[in-house]
Amino acid sequence: MKDSDSKRRTLTAEIFKAIGHPDRLALLERLAEKPWCVCELAASLGLNKSVASKHLSLLHATGLIELEKKGTQVIYSLVVPCVIDMGKCSYMAVLAERKKRL
Repeated sequence: MKDSDSKRRTLTAEIFKAIGHPDRLALLERLAEKPWCVCELAASLGLNKSVASKHLSLLHATGLIELEKKGTQVIYSLVVPCVIDMGKCSYMAVLAERKKRL
């Protein structure tokens, strides 16, 4: 039991680390809309293509997104859409708590 709890916490920490950057959150939100190629995704967010690629690589390694190669294009898609809901829920809950403190 303790070993599985430790593995769960480790993976959860990896997920939080992966989504713990504003650009990666923006990428995930865009990928919740539809699959994108890196060039269009980067352009839609005003990011440098190489920066977007690095962020996408981390999100892919974590298992939040998948990629499909179509010729020379790589298409990214979100496979864990609940991370978007978790982010919105967390944001709203923390915002409400901060408003109470004012």
